[in-house]
Amino acid sequence: MKQFVLIALLFLASQAFAQQVEPVRYEVSRWNKEQGCHFQPFGKQGGMMCAETERTDKDKHRLWSFATLDTMLYETRSDLIPLPEKLKFLDSGSDGRFAAFCFVNDGNKKAADSLDFLVVAFDRQENAFRTFWDKWPEKSVPLSIEVVDGTMMLALNNKSGNGSLRFYDLTSDGNRVVTPSPSSSFVLFKTEAFAKEHCFVVAAKEFENKRFASTSFLVYSPTGNLQGSYRYDNIPNAALGRMGFRFDESRNLVVVGTLERETGRKVNLEGITENFDKESVGVVWMRFASATPDSHVYLFKDMPDIEHALTASDRVRVREERLKNQKKENPTKGEIAFQFLAPRVTDFGDLTVFSVEAFMPYYHTETRMSYGYYGYYGGYPYTYTVFDGYDFFSEIILAFDSDGHLQWQQSVKFDNELTYELSAHAAEGVCFDELVVASPYRNTLRYTAFDAAGQALMNQQSEKIAPIHGADYVEDEYFAQVAQWYDTRFLIFGSQIIQNSTQPKPRRTVFYLQKVQYE
Repeated sequence: MKQFVLIALLFLASQAFAQQVEPVRYEVSRWNKEQGCHFQPFGKQGGMMCAETERTDKDKHRLWSFATLDTMLYETRSDLIPLPEKLKFLDSGSDGRFAAFCFVNDGNKKAADSLDFLVVAFDRQENAFRTFWDKWPEKSVPLSIEVVDGTMMLALNNKSGNGSLRFYDLTSDGNRVVTPSPSSSFVLFKTEAFAKEHCFVVAAKEFENKRFASTSFLVYSPTGNLQGSYRYDNIPNAALGRMGFRFDESRNLVVVGTLERETGRKVNLEGITENFDKESVGVVWMRFASATPDSHVYLFKDMPDIEHALTASDRVRVREERLKNQKKENPTKGEIAFQFLAPRVTDFGDLTVFSVEAFMPYYHTETRMSYGYYGYYGGYPYTYTVFDGYDFFSEIILAFDSDGHLQWQQSVKFDNELTYELSAHAAEGVCFDELVVASPYRNTLRYTAFDAAGQALMNQQSEKIAPIHGADYVEDEYFAQVAQWYDTRFLIFGSQIIQNSTQPKPRRTVFYLQKVQYE
């Protein structure tokens, strides 16, 4: 059996468990809640940290710190680059040579006439930075950026649809604009870069008369040439929702996505990519070996072990509905549905693992009395609803074979506090011959592991995240997340408020990176 350990220098004990000697941790001072901080990993070559500082230059430009880190999270290079005020970090990406950090104009009137976005690109081969900026069509909304083979692709949507793609050559000033469809109801939804296949994959939702009709999948070369175009038509009362991509050994595009309820009502295309309110009733696996995809649909209500992923109240409801169906008393559909965020696709041996986080918004009602303008008349009560936050209550994991047959389904429950922000809380990684699922919470890493047959190899374990100083005490923590970095290494990151009375500054607020290893 293996376990997570916090590492810097490792040695083996008699039980073959790695022991901690010194924590591997990197901290950036957090001086503002709106401060931009982001880490772009380079795999076994480490990564780059970009962080907004308090300092400005003589031209009132904000100084951003770009620090290159090795796999021990030691700085090997640090640069301060001035950027216009009120630029907001959007997204980043990297390939074997370049790292690109994209910033968007967040209300800077002085820069409004000159740029809508700015890119800081780092050439790891030449060990040099370059910046470039551009404007986009009015009312455009940026979706994401991807980098592969020295090309950065920026995906844009117009508020009423009509998405476009911009390809920028990071070695020169060359760029190309591609409009995937002349339709004004072609909303770009998800993008991903694939280094091995040397291509970008773009998913777009197509609307007819503002009704969601189908999903298109477009494969582009780094030069912006269309290499493949595929289409998935919605099935009755349901449509493809959150999704992930991969390529099989024959370079056929494989898509795994959630199946969402679809009413057929007209929708407002503005903000369609950020709409997480729809509930998913199942999962679709499809492979585009030809124009017509091979596909399989799996509904949650037909999965025997899905009840473990439900909340307690939903579990009772489903059992009552199934009992009524057995007795044929007011038979119901017995539907099981989830609201999902952040799907991930992981290759696990011969299996494709689709993981997705289920969450639920919570509200409560409050009652107040109103007594009129002067308070002379008898009061009357009125109620209103208060949003308490999102509860991420379950991680659902489904494993498919190469032909899309569902081999097993599992779920992991991590107890998280309600949060007002939607953000990923867990991550999956293949470590040796096991699938590890991990989630950080209040300076503790919780994790479990499954074998290729979907059997849990351990009860849920927890490991304290070691601080830099022994007397450090974590007072509060925000937006803690975990992601697989390389091999059996994971990276935990977030914001913390730390107390330590033995230090010159007894209280510090930081954005932190922490490395963990599965041994």
